[in-house]
Amino acid sequence: MTLSKLARLANVSVSVVSKAFSGREGVSETMREHVFAVAREHGCFQHFYHAPYDRPVVAVIIPEAISKNYIHYIEALKERMEQKNYTMLLSISNFDRQLADELVRYYVGYGKVNGLLLLTSVNELPKNCSTAIVSLGMENAQGAVAHIHHDLRTGIAEALCQLKAMGHTKFGYIGEPFTESKRGILIEELERLGLEVRQEWFISSLSRFEEAGRDGVRRILQTDEKPTAIFGAYGYITQGMIAELAEKGMRIPQQMSVISMDNDPFPLDDQLDVACIPSNVERICDVALALLGEQMQKKQSVSASPVVLPSSFYYGNSIQPI
Repeated sequence: MTLSKLARLANVSVSVVSKAFSGREGVSETMREHVFAVAREHGCFQHFYHAPYDRPVVAVIIPEAISKNYIHYIEALKERMEQKNYTMLLSISNFDRQLADELVRYYVGYGKVNGLLLLTSVNELPKNCSTAIVSLGMENAQGAVAHIHHDLRTGIAEALCQLKAMGHTKFGYIGEPFTESKRGILIEELERLGLEVRQEWFISSLSRFEEAGRDGVRRILQTDEKPTAIFGAYGYITQGMIAELAEKGMRIPQQMSVISMDNDPFPLDDQLDVACIPSNVERICDVALALLGEQMQKKQSVSASPVVLPSSFYYGNSIQPI
């Protein structure tokens, strides 16, 4: 199908068909829809339609859509992008760096999005490309694109200092394979404060979410000596910990203090105001979209020193002195 043949079928000039598909002025909406209807009827609409989209398009890549933490990010980004009149696309990497690489390559090379927000780890990132790219919390992206780092270490250090002052010296941790970096930070901060690290109290469960918390509590309670405070790697794990401790007759915080390394899903418990390190999602999304907007104006990704957003410790009532 050619423009001239389509013009004959629509009983209009080639100029009218060209203006209709390019989005240029000089064609009424009624005439434009008539040309489009004829093109659809003859199966050539997509072949000719090349009018530019009138809103910036931003793709977001997340590792999964099960965790409430990532859903929290999506909700916050969606609200802010609607305010900015952006269109948001969403893809899931399933914690697969190779798939994440492919998604980045598609959006940058074929999807032609205006911006890309990464909440997932990748092996390789394009440099000096025309697509604005901002990474949120992925350590591998530092130096390659604009990077926002939510510094969990500051919140963990504050929590440990508070707990040490309350007399706690025996700490446990329950996580799963995707939270090894949190485990590492906690161990480093315990060692920095001169506190003992007992590996039998540091559980990396093969389960996930609430079951990981339950599994970790069961394993810790089987040890001869028990910690006095346990960190949960994220909210769902903490919820499982609280439920399992209650079933085992352990009172919180009288017999065990509990701290969550984020506060998703909120609230973490109906009765307890759980001590936690807030995830700071709204602030991170505000900074990310500000950086992305600057890059979209320049029409390129920009390497930069990481923007570090320190975390803090929320006291709650799931901890007490011993």
